Amino acid sequence: MKFVKSTRKDAEEDDGSGSGRTYTVPALEKSLDVIEFLAVQDQPVSQSGIAQSLGRSASELFRILTVLNRRGWITRLKDDSYQLSSRLFELAHGYPPNKRLIDVALPLMRALAGELLQSCHLSVADQGEMLVILGVESPGQAGLFVRSGTRYEFASTASGRVMLALGYAELLNSETTGKAERRPARGDLAARLEQIRMRGYEEVVGEWLDAVVDICWPIFNVRGEVAAVLAMPFLAVPALGQDVATARDRVRAVAEEISRAIGAGDYQRWLDEVRQKDRSQKERPSS
Repeated sequence: MKFVKSTRKDAEEDDGSGSGRTYTVPALEKSLDVIEFLAVQDQPVSQSGIAQSLGRSASELFRILTVLNRRGWITRLKDDSYQLSSRLFELAHGYPPNKRLIDVALPLMRALAGELLQSCHLSVADQGEMLVILGVESPGQAGLFVRSGTRYEFASTASGRVMLALGYAELLNSETTGKAERRPARGDLAARLEQIRMRGYEEVVGEWLDAVVDICWPIFNVRGEVAAVLAMPFLAVPALGQDVATARDRVRAVAEEISRAIGAGDYQRWLDEVRQKDRSQKERPSS
């Protein structure tokens, strides 16, 4: 069981309006504490376990758990333990920007997975991390599937580096670019990001598993910003009858089609602008 620091504040807080007024809603704070706690648990947790972790009494949380269960935010299992439901995930997917992207991408990604017999997934930047908002499993007998809702650091994954290189370079000095034990050395990371900017995509062999080639292309929005990254963990085995070059071209084509569908227009234009911006920064004289 993972322990998390409660966000509960015993003291009243200012409402932020500058009026000096303060408000507290104890029941709401307890409910949010429970949701945030269950969100990071790998296994269901009993009522007493939740109470102990949050510094509350079991009786204090009984009505909170009952209401959250009735409203569908958490699920009570047969052994009277609790886990987070899919409610938050469903609400996030219903939020207009992600919903539009998912609606457009899903049929195209399903067709891509069916054509190449490989899994693929779509990730966005969210609160200092990459978040997988859509995963499509390979219809074949083998494949590496990344499920929706998975989070990972920017610098330690191929999708995250595409986001860093083409859209979120300001995060290079942030601790959110990857855990220390998995984060590439600064010089190595800078070289990899420069390579991504020059060719417009990331492709890396065996970063997490042997025989897997991660192929990642950006998805642009109408302003030429990287809205998401389309990734295929390509399982390079002869039995699937596919080659990396074909997969690279097909992933790019689908990323371009998704981009056009959400208003990006000329996909190649945005890739060229990224390269030109990088070239201009290098040619700029240092002060």
